[in-house]
Amino acid sequence: MCFSFVAAGCGSTGDTADTTSSDDTAATSSSGSLEDKDEIVIGYVGPFTGALSEFTVAFDWVMEQALEKINEDGGIYIEAYDKTLPVRVVTADSESDSTTASEVATKLVLNEDVDILVGAWTPDNTTPVSAVAEKYGVPCLLSNSPAESWEASGTYEWSYGMMFSVEDIVKSYADALDKLETNKIVGFLFDSEVDGVTFSGYLQTELESRGYTIVDPGRFASSTTDYTTIITQLKDAGCDIVCGNQTLPNFTTAWQQFNQLGYIPKAMVMGKAIAYGSDVEALGDDLGNGLLTEIHWDRSYPYTSSLLELTAEELAQNWEDEFNSQYPACSFGYDVSLFEVLDIALNNCTDLEPETIRDAIASVEYEGIYGELSFEGTHVMKCPITTGQWLSGDTWEYEATIVGSGSYPIIPDEDPIILPDTTME
Repeated sequence: MCFSFVAAGCGSTGDTADTTSSDDTAATSSSGSLEDKDEIVIGYVGPFTGALSEFTVAFDWVMEQALEKINEDGGIYIEAYDKTLPVRVVTADSESDSTTASEVATKLVLNEDVDILVGAWTPDNTTPVSAVAEKYGVPCLLSNSPAESWEASGTYEWSYGMMFSVEDIVKSYADALDKLETNKIVGFLFDSEVDGVTFSGYLQTELESRGYTIVDPGRFASSTTDYTTIITQLKDAGCDIVCGNQTLPNFTTAWQQFNQLGYIPKAMVMGKAIAYGSDVEALGDDLGNGLLTEIHWDRSYPYTSSLLELTAEELAQNWEDEFNSQYPACSFGYDVSLFEVLDIALNNCTDLEPETIRDAIASVEYEGIYGELSFEGTHVMKCPITTGQWLSGDTWEYEATIVGSGSYPIIPDEDPIILPDTTME
């Protein structure tokens, strides 16, 4: 478990601290005394290592720019203190593990006296972090997780999430598939993890309402390495389309076996595994051309950051100019919008009592890198999500094209293509 302390307005120093105290007493008020309070501390729990680490690749870069903007005039003016306080972020590595996420979130609350707790990237991180926030009465903002899965996991008083809707995803999936010439027989490749169970249920309802037939071999363990039986079942059923949700290592194994068995559907829709161009490249042997997936953010989105004052295109180009690598599309929008919401909420606080911060987060209503967003009296701020197709690109090996806008018709989309090497007639 590793904690990284980030000075206000600066990038990570790479230093770590021993925060292994076993003290499990309740957290004291994060506001402290008026005289002692000299900063606002945000505790961020994310998967900096492990299977989900790709989702945090842009966090430090975005955070540095965001803190520079937030702290450019000294930070946030808090009326009760009659002074301006800089914002500092303390990051903690969940190691892509739910138990570790809970442990490090607890240490942030008990040992670091954070004013706001943040949990990011998939239910493995957001659910345990919000549980810690609820236990200790700490304002909590969550970033990127299926809204339906999180809402079903508990009743929340202190936690609010900037999340995508599974209903929005499956609608955009179906919109894209409707554009293809297929037999409308869809095979499922969903594991038994939370995402797999949730996505398969919503997708079956949406597709069947549009006249598709579902072939479902059932949920399987995420540790599965031999997909021969499942693939054979889908092939024998004549599925022109296969939809699933897996991690990249698991999907790599499965997709290679699809190819080895000579079964390439007309459309393969895979959630989570191929969120980045580098993921598609990792499949090897040009196996990624034409694959479809959800797109959490894209340079073509017609929005501008309220904090960084950059369009989606400008953000993407700035990254590529600086790092000479493809911009990390999946995580960019959520990283930027996280700091947009935190900035607005903190600027609306008259003091730093937990209830004040919580209520300020709940009341955020603004227009930023994801367009117009608010919680609308709920605990979830729904962020746009669309469906894209990975195709061989001009600048990068694979580039995503939006092919299903779903619930967000303001986002332009194009027609998808059939997989170039399909074995289906």
